Amino acid sequence: MKPSIRNWSMDKLKTALPVLERLNDAGHEAYIVGGAVRNYLLDLTLNDIDITTSALPDEVEALFERTVPIGKEHGTIMVIMDETFEVTTFRVDGDYIDHRRPDHVIFVKNLKEDLIRRDFTINAMALDESMHVVDYVGGREDINRRLIRAVGVADDRFAEDALRMIRAARFQSVLDFQIEDVTYEAMKNNASLIQHVAIERIITEFTKLLQGLNPAAGIQSLATCGLMRHIPLFRTCSSLFQPERPVSLEVYIAYHLFTAACDDHEIKSLKLSNDSIKTIKNAVTIMKILSHQPDSDTLKMLVFKYPLSLIESCRAVVGSDSDVTAIYQSLPIYNRQSLVVDGHALISHLDVKPGPWLKYALADIEQAVVTGRLHNDRDTILEWVEQHVEI
Repeated sequence: MKPSIRNWSMDKLKTALPVLERLNDAGHEAYIVGGAVRNYLLDLTLNDIDITTSALPDEVEALFERTVPIGKEHGTIMVIMDETFEVTTFRVDGDYIDHRRPDHVIFVKNLKEDLIRRDFTINAMALDESMHVVDYVGGREDINRRLIRAVGVADDRFAEDALRMIRAARFQSVLDFQIEDVTYEAMKNNASLIQHVAIERIITEFTKLLQGLNPAAGIQSLATCGLMRHIPLFRTCSSLFQPERPVSLEVYIAYHLFTAACDDHEIKSLKLSNDSIKTIKNAVTIMKILSHQPDSDTLKMLVFKYPLSLIESCRAVVGSDSDVTAIYQSLPIYNRQSLVVDGHALISHLDVKPGPWLKYALADIEQAVVTGRLHNDRDTILEWVEQHVEI
């Protein structure tokens, strides 16, 4: 019988028990906290397990043999046992700088103070050593009601860190929850504050939103509350694509460029990697081809040149009914290295010097083989070259 996610999650949580036990035995309080608790209650897969404790960073380091001070000034020590855990001292935040992050933290001895400073009720619960849920803010009830609610005064939470507004929409998409009305009104009130947040942080959250169960709902929330009007590229869009299924950031951006819904000059403002920009350009090209009812040869060259997963994503977005997977599986070769001849073979057979002709000759051979006009056979190709290649 296949084990449930809940059983697997419990096993995952139990890997943190030795850390909790050692801290508790030393006279400190310690709890599993945050997303691990939320996902456990939702019967979802657990990723990292974070621990919060009354122990100060120096005390944590003294209790464990292997530690890394990854954020000691903010109270966080990485503890390495069979797995790694981020252990953070109970804390409250100092004054926030430019609606992004606190200028300092204050260590406290009270778990409740630590939990009520967090962003949303569903992320502000803790588990003790006996797996008892500690919930001061109604997070468990909000999980049952499938609501995303800010902890305390929503306007204050978003004024502290404006990225939390994007995170609200991200959780709406990933969990398929609804944003609670007062929290949503606060997003409207504070939408312009997102301009203070580094675009890299925004893109990280937005990428996760697009990969959620209901990306359309998350994007609609960001659009209707006015947040998208303050994000580079999307602020220029005449309309926003609301995908019904998960989609990559690159394909999402490409669709807006393909439909000319936004200004492509704004892409630089997103500070994407060169690989992402290349993928976006490729996706735009793919969408243009798929949208014009391509013939068989064009589709064969398309699936030969570009990653099948990217083509499938673009096909889903533009609504093409081309069976690109079947076409890909029918290809005689999948890359140029599979050709039975290379540049050296052509030079030797034709007894000529290399030059610009070689690049074009190989491309012509490749296309002829992929489209089925030429068999991938050495003698056949060399004979074809004699008749078709101009030097």
